[in-house]
Amino acid sequence: MSHSHRAGGGTQQLLQLARQLLTATNVRSALDLTGASLASLNSDETLILLRQSGTTQSLRFDAAGQPLPSDLASALYRLALHALAQTHGTPTRIGQPPSETASQGTLLHTLHGSTLLLPFPPAACEGVFLLNWHSPQEAAHLAHARHQLQEIACLAGACLAGLNTRQRRETRLNARVAVLRQAGRQHAQDMRMRDAQTAEARDLASIDVMTGLQNRRGFFVRAEQCFLLARQQARACSVVFADVDGLKTVNDELGHEKGDELIRHGAAVFRSAFQSGDVIARLGGDEFAAFTFDEAAPEDIRTRLSGRIADFNRSSRFPGTLSLSAGVVSCDTFSSASLADYLQLADVEMYQQKHRHVRSAR
Repeated sequence: MSHSHRAGGGTQQLLQLARQLLTATNVRSALDLTGASLASLNSDETLILLRQSGTTQSLRFDAAGQPLPSDLASALYRLALHALAQTHGTPTRIGQPPSETASQGTLLHTLHGSTLLLPFPPAACEGVFLLNWHSPQEAAHLAHARHQLQEIACLAGACLAGLNTRQRRETRLNARVAVLRQAGRQHAQDMRMRDAQTAEARDLASIDVMTGLQNRRGFFVRAEQCFLLARQQARACSVVFADVDGLKTVNDELGHEKGDELIRHGAAVFRSAFQSGDVIARLGGDEFAAFTFDEAAPEDIRTRLSGRIADFNRSSRFPGTLSLSAGVVSCDTFSSASLADYLQLADVEMYQQKHRHVRSAR
């Protein structure tokens, strides 16, 4: 084959390799493409050694450019590893430029074959090519192989340098993204914790410590929401106002501790007369209120409450008798009356019932 024909064919092969390397997405795919292109140099065996981040990769190809299993015990591997150390230095001398002779390739001849060693361009990466022929090769063929391998090494080196630069950029970007994601997760966690603490503080501020019911503030916040819902959905609802009878007598005769106990019992009994979704509160002192979605008539609600009180008095060890006066008012969700208006009506009815209790007790 003439020199001009070999040169033309070599140029086409280099252009093809250049186009293929543009599609490489990682170092391994670039090395596989490079190894396959070396089949044009007609060597019987090819090794590519690449050292990155302290780790050495070894790729081995046959005469057709097909991958072969690595043989780390072979003489050729040891020769390539020695050449890698000589041209790129030991790990403590990385970055020192290779000698001019090494950068142009080293030819080794034996009675049984020829070997060509060539490093990657030093600015690209740390690596070495090894081409081995099982029989001695003519000088012209080796010169062509050396020249062609230098061109291939430049193309592969440029591709690897670009991939490494992109990898470093992606690594930095991924690290930054990881930091931002962690910061975002921490911020979200802090926000959830703050919201939970705020909700807990809000709930605590709405709870009556003595009875565990809603306090006056909590009642109006929650009951107003329920009252609005009842209006929007035209649901039946009622407001209840209750008062513990005889608390002053218990305080005077049995002491305030028993008076507080009576309030707690009154709260528990009052609560038991309503559903879980209703709003039950101690407004202060011995006064209680409830907003209920109960569809029962006011008299039925009072009867149910009276039954709970009777059950308590039959089974209670409390020294006195529990009595609650209660006013119950059904809400007209189509009227303009407010929740406070209905609570006031229930309060008036409660006092009317209390007076009836007083008269009946005489």
